Amino acid sequence: MPVFNEGPSVEGTLLKIRELAPELGGVEVILVDDGSRVPLPLAALPAPTGAFSSVLLRHQINLGQGASLETARQVALGRGPFEAYVTMDSDGQHRPEDLKVLLAAIRGGADVVFGNRFLGESNVPPVRKAVLLLATLFERTVTGLALKDAHNGFRAFNHKAIELCVITQGRMAHATEIKQRIAEGRRERGLAIAEAPVSIVYSTDSLKKGQSSLGAFTILKDLISRYLFGDGVS
Repeated sequence: MPVFNEGPSVEGTLLKIRELAPELGGVEVILVDDGSRVPLPLAALPAPTGAFSSVLLRHQINLGQGASLETARQVALGRGPFEAYVTMDSDGQHRPEDLKVLLAAIRGGADVVFGNRFLGESNVPPVRKAVLLLATLFERTVTGLALKDAHNGFRAFNHKAIELCVITQGRMAHATEIKQRIAEGRRERGLAIAEAPVSIVYSTDSLKKGQSSLGAFTILKDLISRYLFGDGVS
């Protein structure tokens, strides 16, 4: 769970995950504070239980969401086998209740599950919806995967799949890079890919703090640099 300049939303999300943890079979949350102006305090982490624990890592400077996910990925792989590795946002847009849907798909045989906000009860603003449609078409061209939701950070992987997802795109283009890694894994190792309904909650605060629609142009620049010129780090 990447964290950048987030406040109470992180605590609320963690408390809900802790509440759901026994039903999910046990959860460890790895938070990466990516150089926040006001660092996330350790006091924001709920007390551990028999089914829930959390760990807080810090980047001294802001490296981007992709870099945060790569830090968490390496830490998770170093901690031993796990049933599912889930990426989700810390700003309250992703509902912890949808963890059950993603985990059920992994337990049902999928190696990778991508959340699809259009199958859930998301209140997607019209402009954002149009940009996401264009991004989805672009991602299909780049990755070859016929998925219906671009740049949804709510996704789950089993151990085999996340091992393949080395992230070199430090910023927002990492979402497309992950899909390319998975496309390669499907061709070479037969990874099973699924989509699952998730509900993204867009509030005034989250839209102000989150990635703007104009950010799609930054993503495009990063992808051109990565895929055409071999510049792996944004």
